[in-house]
Amino acid sequence: MTKISPLVVGFQGTEFTEDELQFFRDAKPYALMVMRRNVLGRDQIKRLNAQFSDAVGREDAVVTTDQEGGRIQHLEGNDWPVFPIYGVFKKLIEKDLELAKHTMRRSSRALASDMLNAGFNANCSPVLDLGFKGSSAVISDRAFGEDADIVAQMGAEIINGFMEAGVIPMMKHIPGHGRALEDSHKTRPIVSATLEEMDDTDFLPFRKLNHCPWAMVSHVVYDACDALPATISKPVIDEIIRKRIGFDGVLISDCVYMESLDGPIATRCKQVQDAGIDLVLSCHGGAKDWYEWQENLSDLSDESLLRLSASEGKMAAFKKNIDPDPFATMAEVWKLLKD
Repeated sequence: MTKISPLVVGFQGTEFTEDELQFFRDAKPYALMVMRRNVLGRDQIKRLNAQFSDAVGREDAVVTTDQEGGRIQHLEGNDWPVFPIYGVFKKLIEKDLELAKHTMRRSSRALASDMLNAGFNANCSPVLDLGFKGSSAVISDRAFGEDADIVAQMGAEIINGFMEAGVIPMMKHIPGHGRALEDSHKTRPIVSATLEEMDDTDFLPFRKLNHCPWAMVSHVVYDACDALPATISKPVIDEIIRKRIGFDGVLISDCVYMESLDGPIATRCKQVQDAGIDLVLSCHGGAKDWYEWQENLSDLSDESLLRLSASEGKMAAFKKNIDPDPFATMAEVWKLLKD
């Protein structure tokens, strides 16, 4: 069986260095993370995405980015449509929920189809965190609001829209970042709500959509379960995410460079894998770093490979409906949202 690294790596430039390509050939990281800094245009990033797949030797190699819409849109500029951030849908949700859901489905299918056209096959989205008043601004307009059932309904449309286009959705930030008062990019947020309270709020969208192929784990501490952030907490992974929420799909960490974690990056990577997360995400670093981190890690386990295979099965079984003209679709969506 081919050995595959659990690393999902981000890179620094707009071209791969020869050392980076050699790492891809040697370690065969499962996926590539593309950031805004890497993208000059559609043709350029499509070429790099194909180059990554060729280097790791897998036609189905996963290439992903953060493409939620609004301020979280890493594919931006003249080559790309502009997509709405979730908060833009709030007025339409209040006015006509069914129309809002239909519009969200169209927008998500267009977004994923546009990504597919550039060689992407996964997206770090949708955000299923609740939008609590007074919580960290890191979520704010990236959430549909505080109503967990509405978040689940709208999230379902995003997941289905992505899967129709053949792009893997990653619901995030499981088991819920919305209640956190601080930004896990900058510090270590602690949520002190009881698990029973969170069952019907923060956990509910993830539980209702636990068939989603992938989920991204938050760096938040849930102190009713453990004193460590979820990404490095085996109790949170096992007891909350796998059992309480019932998610048996692929787990990917949030970026290990975020300040909620501490210690050397190599140590953080190992802690993430030891907690039971399948894929370890770093949005930064270069070949020298990647080789160092990989030394501490095991190749993907049989259990992780089974979950990844099951994810591929879910994607293959979903009826495809790719948007032929995402720009035209989004012109119609924006007109409806503005009216």
